[in-house]
Parts: sequence; C-alpha cells; structure tokens
Amino acid sequence: MANQAVEIIVETSRCRHVVSILSSESVLAVDCEGIALGVEGPMTLLQICTYSGDVYLFDVQENRELFSEGHLKIVLESNEILKVIHACSYDSAALYHQFGVTLQNVFDTQVADTVLEEHNGRLLVSSLDLLGLCQKYSSSKKVSDYKEQLKIQYSKTDGEFWAKRPLTDEMKSVAEGDVKALIPVFEKQKQFIWKSGLHGKFQERVSETIKYYIDDEVRKHKFKRKFIIVNQIIDSINEKWDTHTVCSDFPEDSDEYEALKRIDYREACIKSPFIDRLKTDSIVSDLKELDDKLSRDEKDYDVKWIPFSLLSSIIDHPNKTVSKLANDVKQKFKNVVLQEIYDKYTIEANLKHLTKCEKDVLRSLNLNGTNNQRFPKHVVRLYWLLREDDINKNCKKLIEMGNGFQLYGGEWFYVKTMSYLRSGAHVPVSFKQSVWRFKRKLDETFGRDVVPPTLVRKICLID
Repeated sequence: MANQAVEIIVETSRCRHVVSILSSESVLAVDCEGIALGVEGPMTLLQICTYSGDVYLFDVQENRELFSEGHLKIVLESNEILKVIHACSYDSAALYHQFGVTLQNVFDTQVADTVLEEHNGRLLVSSLDLLGLCQKYSSSKKVSDYKEQLKIQYSKTDGEFWAKRPLTDEMKSVAEGDVKALIPVFEKQKQFIWKSGLHGKFQERVSETIKYYIDDEVRKHKFKRKFIIVNQIIDSINEKWDTHTVCSDFPEDSDEYEALKRIDYREACIKSPFIDRLKTDSIVSDLKELDDKLSRDEKDYDVKWIPFSLLSSIIDHPNKTVSKLANDVKQKFKNVVLQEIYDKYTIEANLKHLTKCEKDVLRSLNLNGTNNQRFPKHVVRLYWLLREDDINKNCKKLIEMGNGFQLYGGEWFYVKTMSYLRSGAHVPVSFKQSVWRFKRKLDETFGRDVVPPTLVRKICLID
C-alpha cells in the first residue's frame, strides 16, 4: 500500500508552508492526475517528490487556490528549481489553460530518451511509457504495483476515477510511485545528455513539448519536422531497398518501420507503387492486430497507430479488401468504445471528461433527435452536448478568422447541421440556438446559404 509518510495537502495555509520547504530544493519530481487530462480535461491532483523521497499530493480538485494562494504556481514557474516530469505536454496544457501556470525549467524524461536515441542514430523514436523508461534507465522499478490495474479501471470502466474522494490507498500508491520513479531515471539520463553535449538540443525539445498544446505554431513546427523526416526515410526506402521487400523485413525498432506507420496512405500512393504496397501491407498488419485484440476482448485494444479517426480515413482506401477490413474493425472498435461510454459515465457526466477517441465515436452516431431509443439517455445527452460544443467552437473560430475560416466536414456537415433548424427537429433548444448563431455568422461572412471552404485535415501520427 501507499507509504504512510505521503501527505495529502488540501488546506491553503499548509500548502504555503510545504511550498516554503520545497522552495529550498534544487530538483523536484512532478506529475499530475486528472480526467482525460489536457487542455479541457480537468486536473484533480498534483504530485511532488523531493530528491530525498518525500512525497506531497496536492488536491487541486478540492482547492483550486493551492496554485495561487497556496503558492504552488511559484514553484512550478521557478527558474531556480528543476522540475523532472515524464511526457509533460498534457500536464503543461492543463496547468496553463486551467490554472494559468506556465511550466519553467523542466527536465522531461520522455524527451530525454528521444534525444538520446536520436544521438545514437535513430530518426524516428517511439515514445516509452514511464515503466519502460524505468526498465531502461533505472536499476529498480519504482512505479506502483497497482498502476496497470488502475489504468484499466479509469480508462475503461470509471470515467471519473481521479475525481473520487477520499483517495484510496491504491490511488495514493500510484500517485506516489509515478513521481518517485522519476528521480533515478533523471539521474542516468542527465549524465548521458551532458556527456554527449546534447543539452542545447534537449532544452529546445523540452520547450517545444511544454508549448505543444499552448502555441499552435509550435505544434505546426513539430509536425513539419516529423513530416520531413518521414518523407526522407520513405524516399530512402524507395532508393535503397529491392522492390520485392515486404513490410515484415523491417524490424519494429527501425526507422523504416516507424516511417511506414506514420506516412499517410494517400501520400504513399504518390511516392511509388512499391511504397504504396508497403504502406498497404503495414495498414493490413495493424488492422489485423487490432481486430484480434477486439475479438479477444483485450483491454489494451487501442493500438497506437490506429486511432478511431484514422479508421474512418482508411475506409476510403482504394484497395477494397483494406477498405472492408477497416470498416469491419471500425464497427467492432465503435461498439467496444460505446460500451465503455455506457459503463464509464452517468447522466451527470461532464463533456470534458471524455477522451478524444470517445468523442470521435459519439460524433459517428449521427443522431437525428433527442427521442432516440437505441442508446441510453446519458449517451444521447453527451452526443448533443458534444455537437453543441463543436458548433460553438466553429463559431468562435469563424469570428476570429473571418473569411479565412475553413469548415471541417465540408458540405455534408453544413447541410446536416443546418437541417436541425427545421421547426420540427427534436433537438435541444440550446443546440438549435447555437446553430442559428453559427449560420447567421456564416451568412454575414460568405453570403446567404453559401457553404464555406472545407478544411482538409490530415491525421497526425506523431507522438
């Protein structure tokens, strides 16, 4: 069970006292827990571990003032204290968008592993989770024995897991383990980075990771860099490998394997018939792997390379065998995720608690009204909340961008959305009001009943 020395901080006065202790430290391990943690997914807990192993759990769900009045913001934004964090992009997004905290002076262990692997010759590096990094850089596994068990619970069956109070001993154990594991990994990685002269590059990449969900230009820059690298590797395959080569000839830990996973099949088709065949083989392999996991009801069915949005894209593949397989797998995937939505959430569920995959599945339902008997009431409610949120976000972008606005979904989305304005449409009143507001703004910008330009959105397969 969790170490009894671990302290849960709720009171502002106690937080200020603990922060005064932490302020004398030069290195702190930091982690965050939440529900679909990110820009909107709420942060509920912040963990900090000192170099000597003292762990504090700050319950920011119960007291949001811990950041401001409790002075946690000062620690996280301090340039004097190094914060060791694993894969900080989502933590950074939640801290910035929800609490106005901008992380400073961070050592990201996932970024460190990527930079070190690139120094050893890799061009595309598949990200390791915290347990993988512990096994690679640390002599002992520090993460909690409950970690995988609880991960399945909060990702598959309990949508508000990290919002539950009081924290159980298992929850404390996982929260504690995730920060205690970081210091040994950091020690080893720090030595390698300094010895290899990689500090400058590492700092640039960490800054990019911190800003990834804060600054759109940073995100575009990273996508462009990865896009160029993927295409360089694909061109190299085209030039150096025999056209009889098959996808399985490339080891799973090779750049060629990674590049074939990441390139869009439409771009592969343009490269050459050889690359097109390799990409098709790669897609089929992944589809069969996911199909097998879904058929055996495995809990870790979410294969990295095939998010739900990508399955929808692959259905349009010109190879009919691939298209049919993708459609079959998509339906199985959809049914599994829908069942999880049934199990995870209640009629009181907050839209911010849903993962991107769950939102994509809800959007695919295409309900015509609120009087739908095929799905539970809480699923129908979430569907309309999501549709209204999508419309409001589109309207906000339209106001910001004017005639430079592009509509995702094109004419079909426009026609479907506007159909809800009919007087007999059984849709929530607030949703219809949002659609009217959106349509008036569209008419003002592009002309009455003119469909705005369509945004062609590519599926991003980078970490």
